[in-house]
Amino acid sequence: MIRFLSVLPVAGAVTAALAVPAGAAAADPRPITSPYVQAAADVTASGVLQRAKNIDWVRHVNTGRYCVNVSEEVNLAFSVVHVELPNSNRRSFSTTPNALCGPDTVTVYTYDLNGAYVDNAFTVAVF
Repeated sequence: MIRFLSVLPVAGAVTAALAVPAGAAAADPRPITSPYVQAAADVTASGVLQRAKNIDWVRHVNTGRYCVNVSEEVNLAFSVVHVELPNSNRRSFSTTPNALCGPDTVTVYTYDLNGAYVDNAFTVAVF
């Protein structure tokens, strides 16, 4: 019994160390469970994917330019893409597969009212 109690704290510490992966800040995004969209994402201005549904990854290519990779289960050719810039008086524009981001991606451009590219958080929904 004494041996078991002395090993228990060590086993607990090892289990806790294994449960928290290195670089925990890069954790998987929280899920979006909306049944009305094929794919969706909440993305920070720096390109970090915070919440997602059928989105594989996001890449911040350059100031105001983002690539949002949509899962293969979604056919972008027959979809409508909507981008929104919450709490902003800025504008956005998006295109589907192009040379900048490649196939199965939505390219999001964010810019200010003068037309200059600026980084901005955004949401994207694929219907």
